[in-house]
Amino acid sequence: MANWILFAHDPSGKSVISAMKGGDVEKQINSEDKAELITFLKNFPGASTFLVAKPGMPNEPTEAVDRLPEEDQNSGSSAASPSTATWFHFFRDDAGQPVVVAMNGTSGVETHKGNVKDTLISFLSKHSGANTFQVAPASESIPVTPLFPPPPPPPPSSKHRVLLEIGHGPGTTFDPGAIAPDGTTEHTLNIITANAARDVLDQAGVFCTVIDTPQGGLHTIGLQSAGFDVFCSVHHNAFNQVVQGTETLIHKTKADAPDRKLAEMIASEVAAELKINLRRGDGVNATRNLGVLSGAEDTNVRAAVLAEVYFLDIPSIPDKKDLSARGGQAIGRAILNWLNENP
Repeated sequence: MANWILFAHDPSGKSVISAMKGGDVEKQINSEDKAELITFLKNFPGASTFLVAKPGMPNEPTEAVDRLPEEDQNSGSSAASPSTATWFHFFRDDAGQPVVVAMNGTSGVETHKGNVKDTLISFLSKHSGANTFQVAPASESIPVTPLFPPPPPPPPSSKHRVLLEIGHGPGTTFDPGAIAPDGTTEHTLNIITANAARDVLDQAGVFCTVIDTPQGGLHTIGLQSAGFDVFCSVHHNAFNQVVQGTETLIHKTKADAPDRKLAEMIASEVAAELKINLRRGDGVNATRNLGVLSGAEDTNVRAAVLAEVYFLDIPSIPDKKDLSARGGQAIGRAILNWLNENP
């Protein structure tokens, strides 16, 4: 059974790929089609490495083939860089190791160095616009490919934890919430808002959990915020198809200064993003003993609020889903600002 792959070319310059068992050819194809090459490579699972033949000695594959360490399998440009490759060129470097260059015309786009077959297949597959290959003659130099800057590192992980609760929804004893004139349910928009807020928090490295279809009553839902820094129940409002604005609710008797400050920040950020008014002056509503906030306040959560993003029953709203997504982004930014002020 073949245990390595040899890339060479025949006297006419046509590429030849051989499945090798030691120094003997087990099977061979004469092709420069990438799809045929990948199929050929996958037909020999026992062949884990490959080489490019020595110049002028394509029929004397007697050298040892050692699998390079994983850290030595590398590309000369960032995998995140845009690729315009149209074909591949196989070379052999001065150390005897294969070098495969994704080419665009006569220019190199990305370089892969290493002799692991599976890594080669991944490299070939990544450049979907390149469908042919050639084995370079000895006289041709390996082209230099541009080194694209690496992608920025992910943000440092935060010690903070945020719990977002999607108001209403199936799986509970509650209805899907308010319903817009076009039939869109509040629960549908709550999902969009909560996920948009989570995306903002995730990108900042803040651990964020979104819960939906909770079991039990409202107080039990709030109890799930134990151990979190912030609890925010996400909702949309409805009234008389005329009034518009945003507000954030806190518990009437159990809320404290951190709750009120977070509510102010969320309401202010949403109002600025959506260009709508703050309700009740500063956008904070402390008039109700909401069960979900009561449960949250009975835990060690540092701040607990309920955000009413906007009134969904206004017939003239052009794109409620876009408005809800932007409202969620604003909520995420406000929570980040509160966490930065309250480390």
